[in-house]
Amino acid sequence: MDNRAELVGIQFLRGFCALGVVVGHCAAMIADPKYGGLSLLGGALESGSSGVDIFFVISGFIMSVVVLKGSDLRPRMTLSAYATRRFVRIVPMMWLAILSYALLQRGFARDAIDWAAYARAAFLIPYSYVKPDIIWTLRQELIFYSLFALSFFGPRASRWLLLAWVVSPIAYVAFLPSWGATTGYIDSPWSILFSSVNIEFGMGVGLGLFWNRMSPPSDWRLPVHPFIGIGVLLTAILAVYWCGGLISQTLPSVIFLGLCGTGLVLVSARSHCPQGWLTRLGGLLGDASYSIYLFHLHVLAGLLALRAKFAILPNAPLAILLAVLVATSSSILIHLLVEQPMTGWMRRALARRAKASPTGSQEQGRAPDAAV
Repeated sequence: MDNRAELVGIQFLRGFCALGVVVGHCAAMIADPKYGGLSLLGGALESGSSGVDIFFVISGFIMSVVVLKGSDLRPRMTLSAYATRRFVRIVPMMWLAILSYALLQRGFARDAIDWAAYARAAFLIPYSYVKPDIIWTLRQELIFYSLFALSFFGPRASRWLLLAWVVSPIAYVAFLPSWGATTGYIDSPWSILFSSVNIEFGMGVGLGLFWNRMSPPSDWRLPVHPFIGIGVLLTAILAVYWCGGLISQTLPSVIFLGLCGTGLVLVSARSHCPQGWLTRLGGLLGDASYSIYLFHLHVLAGLLALRAKFAILPNAPLAILLAVLVATSSSILIHLLVEQPMTGWMRRALARRAKASPTGSQEQGRAPDAAV
């Protein structure tokens, strides 16, 4: 098996992480008095939002596996190809999500648009809060992509730059009130640049570098289908996270989720995924994970506002289940009808241009792109 062949299990994991975020946000929103004030399981479902921490580990792993090769970790592509692929993968759909969210907010909620927050989101500026809130993760991704490029497309000595960034949260937290203080919700440039989640990216990169040096062993055969096994393992990790009372973006939480996420990424990458409808379903969920992440709030906000206005579905479990199903299904449709055709067209155009250029370089094979 090629170490860079399509990692089907990783797609399963990405899909479940996105689904966890939908469940977490839905549970938090429906508990808000604005949406009815319904609480379920003492807020346990809200821990699903920590699926983004596993996404950061996946990003570090995939970037290392897809971009680097050989024991000396040379890039497989030019810096221009790397930057272009990241732009095509992330930015067009992000801009569409930001614009549509602003229009929905103005048209239905009748709220004033915070243009500065939307501008910071559109250009991923590392300062203050953004709208919609979920774009904060893409801002962290951009910082990682930039440091990764500086470290591996430059002189070998520059690789220490990425390592320094990964461990920088430890020094930053030392200046906060306690070692258990969160780097989230501060919204200063320093809290963004030296966020505790840097450690999770670093753990993913470490696994990716180890993976690149491995001789390809046989896939692992789990006692159950990987789609089920990975979902159960992720749920167990998030349950322990919630039971432990860990707080988002603190050193204890990122170390716990980073280590567990690294193990889960390894299991997902090595799991044997037999052909069948479960594998197709898991692949679809993973492929659509970016659209699910970007657009689920659009749907949830509308559905839960209607539920509260007309006093329907007073049963919290049923309301959450239906809202999650509709938000996820709608986002998958956006993936199939918008994201897939648009990014496919852009990638084909870039491939034709690269083929026509004598210096063009594109990565060979197919592996999942890293993006929250």
